Amino acid sequence: MLNKIIEEVKKTERAADKIIKDANGKADKIINNAHEEAGKLIERIKDEAKKEGKMIIKKEEKLARIEADNIIKKSEREKEELGKKSFKNIDIAVKIVIEKVMEGK
Repeated sequence: MLNKIIEEVKKTERAADKIIKDANGKADKIINNAHEEAGKLIERIKDEAKKEGKMIIKKEEKLARIEADNIIKKSEREKEELGKKSFKNIDIAVKIVIEKVMEGK
């Protein structure tokens, strides 16, 4: 009878060891899956961040081009104004030169 009890205890221990081994295996599998999913998620986040960064760069480049175009247009207007002013000054300079020549200087 004692042998039977010992056999039952050993059988129960083997069953418990198997359950523990299976549980550890499942836990390892769950942990590995979680690591894989985390890695995939990190890669997806990196890809999304890169896409967003590229969109921001394109937007900023567009704004910079618009600003550069505005600066060029403003410079061209100022150039025209300076050209017109210089022509007016040429008339004044020619008059002064003529007056000086007429005065004999």
